[in-house]
Amino acid sequence: MSPELEETHSFWSRYGCLLAVVWIVFLIFPILTITESSLPGPARVAGYGLIAAFGVVYVWAFCANSALLGVSAEGHGKAWYPFGALLLITAASVPFLGEGAISYGPFLISFAAYLLSIRVMWIVNTVVFGVSLAVAIFVGIEDFVFLLGLLLVLMTVNAVNTNLIRRGIVADGLRLDNAVLTEQERMARDVHDALGHSLTAVGLKAQLAERLLDSDPEAARAELQQIRALTIEAMDSIRATVGGLRRATLAEELVSVRAALHDAGVDAVLIGNAAHLDPVRSTTLSWILREAATNVLRHAHATTCWIRIGESNLSIEDDGDSLAGSREGHGIRGMRERAKLAGAHCEIGDSGHGGTKVGLSW
Repeated sequence: MSPELEETHSFWSRYGCLLAVVWIVFLIFPILTITESSLPGPARVAGYGLIAAFGVVYVWAFCANSALLGVSAEGHGKAWYPFGALLLITAASVPFLGEGAISYGPFLISFAAYLLSIRVMWIVNTVVFGVSLAVAIFVGIEDFVFLLGLLLVLMTVNAVNTNLIRRGIVADGLRLDNAVLTEQERMARDVHDALGHSLTAVGLKAQLAERLLDSDPEAARAELQQIRALTIEAMDSIRATVGGLRRATLAEELVSVRAALHDAGVDAVLIGNAAHLDPVRSTTLSWILREAATNVLRHAHATTCWIRIGESNLSIEDDGDSLAGSREGHGIRGMRERAKLAGAHCEIGDSGHGGTKVGLSW
């Protein structure tokens, strides 16, 4: 559960019952009905007792289900038990309240709106308002104008509020799904970039070590030691990537990339200074540089690679094979996505030296 959802859940769990408590003040109407009646003492006590029972059941139901208020269009099965109890208490109150029993109406329609299904909510709304209107017409509508107006307002407000609650829950769910998807895409790009570069370098060094094994065992040993260091670096990079902690700077990546190109027999020509670039974009640019250099090592068959750094641009180009006619792979898509996230424009095409050029500008 996301922090936003947890916060919402916690709020309703703690304070959702206030929806019921606030409305308890309207039980003053049935109380006044009994107070102003000519009922004998025992009947009054019974009437007051039923009103108290109604209030207790209503508040208890809201507090017990506070985290569920308005969240489901299908309602909650266990809410039918307190709702049934409220209906029984309402029916039992008719001999004591008479037509004043319709003052329970606002409570019944609110209960149905927040804890029962949408279909039941509208059925309860229709029945309660219909009965209240019929009683008002029969007895004298001027005495029930406030109640009828209150019922209409509550039916509208409850319908809108519960709809907003459900829409909010759906929106939170979509935001959570999007956050998960974004994180998965980030990890896919980071793992691809980190492993792609390291494994390419390991493969090249393994080939070199194999060639040196008979003619120069010491040089071969040195290459094997570098392979071991590269594998340790790759494992550290993967761990950092999974934890979202990898933050290589462009200057650090330049050292690694130039060493890998040199080991592969590719001259690395650096034009410009990494210090000229915006530090905010340094991490993103380091990833793109790594992926571009990996593509040079894997596919270009180049002899020279030029890395140009300016205040608002960065380019990597080679004199190897062109990308013309080739399919855009995951690495190139990843470079474009990273550039976009950093507010930069990424253009990949042919180099003036015959190979491929990756250009970034912002």
